[in-house]
Amino acid sequence: MDRVMKKKIISLILLCTLVFSTTLWGCGSSKDTAADSADTSKEASDETETTDGKGGKTKITVLRPGDQEKVEAFMEPAIEQFEKDNPDIDVEIMYESWTGWIQKYPTSFEAGTQPDVIFWWDNKMNDSSAHEHLVKLDDYLSEDFFSQIPDSIWSLVNTSGLDGTYYVPSSVDTLVLYYNKEVFEAAGLDPEAPPATWDELLAAAKDIKEKAGVPGIGVPAITGAEVLEEFVGMFINQATDAPILDDKSMPLFDTDEGLEAVKFVEQLVPYVQDSPTEYGRGELRPLLRDGGVGMLIDGPWGVAAYTAAFGENLDESKIGIAKIPLAPNGKEIAWAGTNGWIATRDETAEASAKLIEYLMSPEVIIEHHLAYGSAPLYESEFDNPSFQYDFWKVFYDEAQDYKLYGMIGKDSATPAAYYTALEEVWQQLILGQLGAEDALKAAAEAAEGVTSRNQ
Repeated sequence: MDRVMKKKIISLILLCTLVFSTTLWGCGSSKDTAADSADTSKEASDETETTDGKGGKTKITVLRPGDQEKVEAFMEPAIEQFEKDNPDIDVEIMYESWTGWIQKYPTSFEAGTQPDVIFWWDNKMNDSSAHEHLVKLDDYLSEDFFSQIPDSIWSLVNTSGLDGTYYVPSSVDTLVLYYNKEVFEAAGLDPEAPPATWDELLAAAKDIKEKAGVPGIGVPAITGAEVLEEFVGMFINQATDAPILDDKSMPLFDTDEGLEAVKFVEQLVPYVQDSPTEYGRGELRPLLRDGGVGMLIDGPWGVAAYTAAFGENLDESKIGIAKIPLAPNGKEIAWAGTNGWIATRDETAEASAKLIEYLMSPEVIIEHHLAYGSAPLYESEFDNPSFQYDFWKVFYDEAQDYKLYGMIGKDSATPAAYYTALEEVWQQLILGQLGAEDALKAAAEAAEGVTSRNQ
C-alpha cells in the first residue's frame, strides 16, 4: 500500500471517529438540555404559583381603608422604602373608603379577590366571610416584635376560636373624658380637677345642667353607629370587670354588678342632651367645643375636631382631657378598640408578614398615627413634636396601664348583630322607656337571641 493510500485510509478512520463522537455528544447534550429545560419550566411553574411580580418577585396588595388622601400621606412613602429594602417584593396599594370596604369585603373574600394585607377590626376575626382566609403569623414574626406591644392590648384581640396570632393591633383607641373648662367654671366646678369617679361624674353632670344651663354630658345614641353600646358597655365593663359576652357569645352582664352599671347610666339620663338618638360622637363634638354640653366620653378620634378650632396644644385650650372616671370598685378599667393588620393568603404569607412588620416599625407607625389622629402606641412616638402635649399621655397611659375591654362579638361570625340588638335596648333606657332592671333583662335576652340564631 503506497503512502497516499495509507493517508486516505487514516483520514477516513479519523473522519468516522469524529462523526461518531459528535453524534454521541449531540445526543447526550440534547438529553441534558431537555432535562434542564424541563427543570427550568418546573421552577417557573412553581414560582408562578406563589409570585405574580416581574422577574420572579412576590407581588402583594395592601389595603388601609379610609380617606385616600390620608392613606397616601403615610402609605406611599412607606411602600417606596419597603420595596427598596425588599427588592424581591412588589407591593400594590389599594384604596377604598371604610363605607365602601364594609359593603364590599364579604364578596371580596368569598370571590378570593381580597388584598393580601388588610387593616382590619379586632372583633371580626371570626367573621364568616374572612375567617377561613386569615393567616397565622407566629412563624413569620419575632418574639421581639410581639413584645413591643403591651399584654393589655394583645388581650383585646385574643379569641377562643383561633390558635395563634392572626392579627397585629396597630392603633389602640381608649375612651377618655373630654370636658369644656369654661362650662365647668360656669357651673362652679374646678376645671383642673375633672371627675375621677362615677359619683363625681354624676355630680358634675347635675351641676352643669342646673348651674350652667346646658346638658351635663353628651350621650351618643344615634341608630346604627355602634357607639351607644360602647358607651353603656364601658360602664358595665368597669363594674363587672368582665367582657360583655363570654367566649360562647353569651351575656356576662346580667349580674348585680351589671345592674349597678345600668342604674348609673339611668341616673345620668336627666342630664343628657335633648333628642339623644339624633346624636353620634361626631354630632356631639361641636357641642362640647362651643359649650353646648359640659362633658363627652370619646376616643382619640375626637382630638382633630378641637385642634382644628384651638390649635395643636389642647393643654392650653378650653378643652380638657382626663382619664375615664372609675367605678365604685376602684379598678382601673377602660374601654378600647383596636384596628390592625391581617394577612390573607398562605402563598404570600412571608412577604405579607414582612410588610406588616415594616408598617408596625416606629418610623412608619407614627406617620400612620399622625395622618389619622390616633394616639401613640409606642413611647418613642412622644419624641415627635405633635405628640409632646400632656393630653396625649392620657390615651397612652390608659392603653398601657389599665385593664382593657373592647368591641363585642369577637367570637361570633356576626359581631354587628350584637351591636344592633343591644343598641335598641340601650336607646329605650336613654329615652326613659325602660328602667334599669328591665333594660338589663332585655339586653341579656337580646344577646342570647343573636347567639341562638347563629347556632
